[in-house]
Amino acid sequence: MKITIDGCQDLVIPEEEETLGELLIQLEEWVKENKRVIVQVKLEGKIFPEKNKEIVLHRKVGEFKVLELFTANLWQWAIDSLKEMEEELPRIALEMEKVGFLIQKGNYQDAFSLLDKSIEAWDRINEVLRYVERLFALDYSQIFLEGKGISGEMEKFKDSLKEANRAIEKDDLLALADILEYELAPQINEERMAVDKITKLITQQMN
Repeated sequence: MKITIDGCQDLVIPEEEETLGELLIQLEEWVKENKRVIVQVKLEGKIFPEKNKEIVLHRKVGEFKVLELFTANLWQWAIDSLKEMEEELPRIALEMEKVGFLIQKGNYQDAFSLLDKSIEAWDRINEVLRYVERLFALDYSQIFLEGKGISGEMEKFKDSLKEANRAIEKDDLLALADILEYELAPQINEERMAVDKITKLITQQMN
């Protein structure tokens, strides 16, 4: 497999039997040692697929010919990403409230379309947060916000999402509207405060 990083061919020669996921973890560590972070991965000339991502990561390196990595400054990427989250989270909270309003009005098609969009955005944010936790050797279970652990709050949000899914399965749309407005939306606003705290911790590491 040919590996390039920021357009330059890398000297790493992966073992044919190791998985793509194992290789990417090694490359991530090497990039991190150079104070950089992987921001985009291309496989066979195409952006790494989000669909069936886990399946692709478990495939053998020998099945592919070209892997391209694109990197950015570690600190700048983290600060920029966290800043984007702080701006996006209030929008997601408003969308959750709007979904509840649309359901109450009987506009189910628009409601579920907006809900899917909001959940996708939330998933992206949490993926980046977990990446930040790993890159900067943070432990969210040991970081507290108003006496509550950040990890616990993230799990609480997942539980609320499960409740929302159960309400959808039972066709209990009024319960779904209540969960979105009174549970999920406030929790997203709490997540914004958590992001602000993580940003401060990373800034302290920079200094």
